This record gives sequence, C-alpha cells and structure tokens, in this order.
Amino acid sequence: MSAWSLLLAATAPEPSALFQPVPGGTQLDEPQSRDVLALALRHRLPGLAMAGLAGLDIRLTPAEADGLRTAALRDAMMVTRLTARMFALLDAFAAAGIPVRVLKGPPVAALAYKGGAGLRHLRDIDLLVPEMSFEAAHEIILGEGFRALLDIGRLSVAELPRFAHELPYIDEAGCIVELHAARSAHGRGAGQVDGFDGDPGGVLPVTGRPVPVDPPAEIFVNLCRHGASHAWVLLKWLADISHLIAAAPAVLDWNAIAARTRQSGSGRHVGLALALARDLHGVLPPEALAEFIDTVPAGLAQGLAAGLSDPGKGGPTPLQMARLEIRLATGVGAKTAALRDFVFAPTIQDARDWPLPRGLLWAARPALYVLRRRRAAA
Repeated sequence: MSAWSLLLAATAPEPSALFQPVPGGTQLDEPQSRDVLALALRHRLPGLAMAGLAGLDIRLTPAEADGLRTAALRDAMMVTRLTARMFALLDAFAAAGIPVRVLKGPPVAALAYKGGAGLRHLRDIDLLVPEMSFEAAHEIILGEGFRALLDIGRLSVAELPRFAHELPYIDEAGCIVELHAARSAHGRGAGQVDGFDGDPGGVLPVTGRPVPVDPPAEIFVNLCRHGASHAWVLLKWLADISHLIAAAPAVLDWNAIAARTRQSGSGRHVGLALALARDLHGVLPPEALAEFIDTVPAGLAQGLAAGLSDPGKGGPTPLQMARLEIRLATGVGAKTAALRDFVFAPTIQDARDWPLPRGLLWAARPALYVLRRRRAAA
C-alpha cells in the first residue's frame, strides 16, 4: 500500500476496515516511512496516526518512528497548555458577565475521539462572543497576557467585526486564541446566527470540566463549512467528520443536523464532507444526510481528494477558495452573495490601509485589490 493509503487507514475510525493487519506486523522501509511521517505532519495528525499505526501493527523505521512520537508528544503538550489557557479565559469572561462559546477543537475532541483530546492536533482556541461584547472580550484577552497578532492600525477594536469574523492573539508560550464575532467569514450570509440569540447552546465536559459550546448539530454543520472554506486541504479536518459520524448516535442527532443543514443553506458543504469521508475513510453517510451528497457538483470531491496525498501541496489561493464557495452556494442568491463578498467586502487590511468610509471601501475594493497586488509585485 502507498504511504497515503496507510495514513488514511491509520486515521480512520475503523482502521482495520481499510488495512488488514498481518501476523507479525508490517515493517515499512525507509522511503515509505519517510513518506508516512511527512504526510502525518503535513496533515497535523501525529497523535492519531501514531495510535492508528500501532493498532494495525505497522512499524516505521526507528528515526521516523521517533519523529512521529516527538511530534505527537509536542501536540499533547500544546493541548495541555491551550486547555489551561482556555479555562482561565472562560473564568475571566464569566466574571465579567460576557457570554462565550468554545468552537471547533475542544468540543470536537470531546465528542469524537474516544482516545482523548491528545489524539487531536490543537493549534488554537476559538472563542465566540456576541458582537456587542467583542471589545470587552478583547481587553480581557490582553489582560490574560496575550497580544494581538494582527495590526489593526487606525481601526478601533469595536469596528473589527465589520471587516473580519475573528481576531487572533498569542502569548509568550505560543498559545494562540482567536476571538470570533461570527463562526465563519460566510456565517452571516448563510443563515447562521451568532450563537446567542437563535439557539440555547449547550455544555460539554472537557477534561472533566463543563465548557459552553454550540449545539451538536451546529458543531457538525460548522465543521463542514469550515473544511470547505479551506478547500479541505488538511486530512485533520476530515478525520473530525469521520470520527464524529462513527461516534453517533451516542452524541449526534442526524435529523437535527439535516434540519440545520437545510436552514443554513449548507447542503453542498455537508454533502462534500460526507463524500470525502466515504471515499477516503470508508465511513458511510448517515441515512438522514445521504441526500446532500447528490447535491455536490460532479467531480468536486474527487478533485479535492486527489490533492490531499501530496505532502508538499500548499493551501488554496483566495481566488480558489472563492470559486469553491460559489460552487457550493445553493441558489442564485447565495452564489451572488458569495461573489459580492469576494469582490467587494473590505478586509481589515483594506480598512487599515485606506482611510475611507466603509461605503466607499466597498465600492473601491476591486481597485484597491489590484493596486495592492501591483505594489506587492514591485
């Protein structure tokens, strides 16, 4: 089997369904071991890959096995640090009376990975707050020893949600926190509420402590939209989908997810995630969601899957991401909104660099985009 096929088997919910262990185990040669390691690191899956390979009795050469083990240990240490920082921030927000929800990483790890949060690479903590609380939340994060990673120039913090859905921060230990005013850049235009005036939310235990999170249906749909917004360039995101499906029905209500998918206009986003999970991890789609696979443009899942196996492949360009978002949008109105946002919606960089009223920024953004590209080329 190829290194890519071995990694798919190792990171699937049921590894033995994709690779049948042999008596005495399988010893990979040095080139194949290097390829497996490179792919595991490129897709940010060292912990899950190491556990899966061990379960299949597949052995890397000593140097590559040590590299995978070191990366998995580094990930586990970062998960520990990020979790501690998350709890401190949640306590500070609660003391200030700011409602907050934790997105993506910790809730997904708690729902999907029976082997513990250490199996899942965690790069940052995503915190969603109401837009009216964004500035107060920003001050709390700074007070906890973080600094903003983005130069906002002349803009005030209160203005940021008008130009971006998140602001990243980092502390001295390298822990990253992203403060969100919306779940995604396309959230408001896709029928998604901000999380505090449309549903009751929920609580999940993370390392034994209750953490405020989205309802499970929102978590699943948001993961599908997030993966699509980045053209599914990381197998890590698809592993989340595959392991969540395998964890059901204990943690997910597929009928609720189908209803949320329709409400948010996310049928193609969810269908694409299900098609990729089926084709790469051998995970069959839930019956209640199977109809959404038929809405995915022909050849799209296969094209994205083909690019995943290249360890040197970079991320998509903004134009590629915009084209994908337009293809996945359902209906003329949603496609027009996606195209409008790409062409005209001003970014923080636009607002910072060009002191124009927001209405003029919308009108001038195509010209500003071309001008910035020409300056960069020069």
